[in-house]
Amino acid sequence: MNRAEILRRLEERLARGEISEKTYLEIKARHEAMPEEEAPARRDGDEGRPEDIGRLIERAIHESLEPALRNLPELERRVRDSIEPTLRGIEFSDFGKGVVTTNGAVKIAGSGVVTGHPVRTREFKSAGAGRVAGDLEADFAKTAGSCVFEGNVNAREFHAAGSARVAGELRANEIHTSGSLSVGGDLEGREVHIRGSADVGGRTIAREFMLAGGGKFGGPIESREINIELSGDVTAPALVGTEIHVQRPGGFYRGRCSLSVDTIEGREITIECATANRVAGEEVEIGPHCRIGVVEARELTVHESSEVRERRTYGGGSDHAGHAGHAGAPPPPPPAAPPNPPSPSVPPTPPEGPSTE
Repeated sequence: MNRAEILRRLEERLARGEISEKTYLEIKARHEAMPEEEAPARRDGDEGRPEDIGRLIERAIHESLEPALRNLPELERRVRDSIEPTLRGIEFSDFGKGVVTTNGAVKIAGSGVVTGHPVRTREFKSAGAGRVAGDLEADFAKTAGSCVFEGNVNAREFHAAGSARVAGELRANEIHTSGSLSVGGDLEGREVHIRGSADVGGRTIAREFMLAGGGKFGGPIESREINIELSGDVTAPALVGTEIHVQRPGGFYRGRCSLSVDTIEGREITIECATANRVAGEEVEIGPHCRIGVVEARELTVHESSEVRERRTYGGGSDHAGHAGHAGAPPPPPPAAPPNPPSPSVPPTPPEGPSTE
């Protein structure tokens, strides 16, 4: 794909709100600085045929995830190095049973507020009603009940049961929540497992993303593996991954939930109970109760109960529902590569000789 085509597709993603203007300008500047001849030459017979969608998606996901994931070990080290058994610069406002600090750990039992700029601790635990006024930098964070973080959260592990609300960004190696999770900014992690409901204002970036429940995502969900079990409605601008599986469970919730997105791009895609304007991949299975605008695939299967307005199969592929691609239709364009994610912020090293206040 030449530079002009790449920039055109970036502009389309910017117009759809899938990427921010800042991200668009950064990617545009990088491509404009790259010599045109670096673009791979087409082989004879490839004129008008798109690059393999699956390989393009896989490479795009790799380029998108690696900058963020590569910095996570350094983030862990800096967090550990910055925490001392004694805490400095943290003020405690105790309510009910209040806040307890022992051996570099902060624990809220009952009700309590912790204030810091930022709050740095080896271990943070809240059971009851807790609040952190400021950013939290911890090796391990666990909440049960209700906890509000008024800034950003950076941790190696983040576990929440009940209601957890992060006003800023949430970044951790492992993120496991059950109940209600609200994140005002971006959500980033190697493993992101959510059971219950999620409300994320920014992008969701992971290596392995799992959602069992419902959620509202203001930015695209980008992950190598995306697994969604619908027990509530899920909305997002886009799903971008290598393997994407969306299914609805049986029982009480069956037929009472749906996925609504603008675009789904991946290599292996299996979806149920979904509404999308465009689905693009190599092996695509449209399960029951889907409404799709355009499907572009090498191998395509469509359930009889689903509605697909336009089907495009390419590269000698087949439509297992017996509906061939439109005659004379141009081959599908390759999906635009997801923008590079922001690198996780590294906590600053505190001054030597911390003291307890």
